[in-house]
Amino acid sequence: MFCRFCGKEIPEGGRFCPGCGKVVDTAAFRADAAAEGFGERTAERMPAAVPLEPAKNYRMAWFKFIIYFQLFANAVVMVLNAASGIFGLAYGDSAGIIYAVCPMLKAVDVTYGILCLAFAVTAVLIRQRLAHYRKNAPVLYLSFVGVVMASGLIYTFAALAALGTISASVMETGAAGIAANVLGAVVGAAVFFPLNYVYFNKRKELFIN
Repeated sequence: MFCRFCGKEIPEGGRFCPGCGKVVDTAAFRADAAAEGFGERTAERMPAAVPLEPAKNYRMAWFKFIIYFQLFANAVVMVLNAASGIFGLAYGDSAGIIYAVCPMLKAVDVTYGILCLAFAVTAVLIRQRLAHYRKNAPVLYLSFVGVVMASGLIYTFAALAALGTISASVMETGAAGIAANVLGAVVGAAVFFPLNYVYFNKRKELFIN
């Protein structure tokens, strides 16, 4: 057995590390304290051993990028997308005319805008779970990214379908754009998910809180 604090080998049955002197068997230590007259409540209040910081054993640059930049940036982008969808900011001064001609498009935009608000809040919540090494946080993170990608594609198709109710030529005009969007999302998912799955799977011992 090796000490969780300094890594020095501990003799079989030892309760204290010969290197750093810290308690390695907290449960037995408390039992001994109670038996020696400290009382159960006093023994229970005795501090437990402080766990190691296993994150120090890994390269965490990408993880720090995710929790300190990516998810916050994602939340900001989602708020901007929400404002654009709910208030029609993407169409500028022509929003009223466009929505008058195609009310279905307004319904699609507003629905997506509300969804983006939910995504913004979710991004911050998942960031907190990752930062505190909560159990299943990586799974939630990858699922979140996948849902955001999928919703973006669905929104694009729905918006084009709404515009197609006005004119088939309008939908054909947007076909090239949607093809590029779909291709980008597919390529991104094909690269992003496997790499991040492997990355977090190698660090799964960190997420146990």
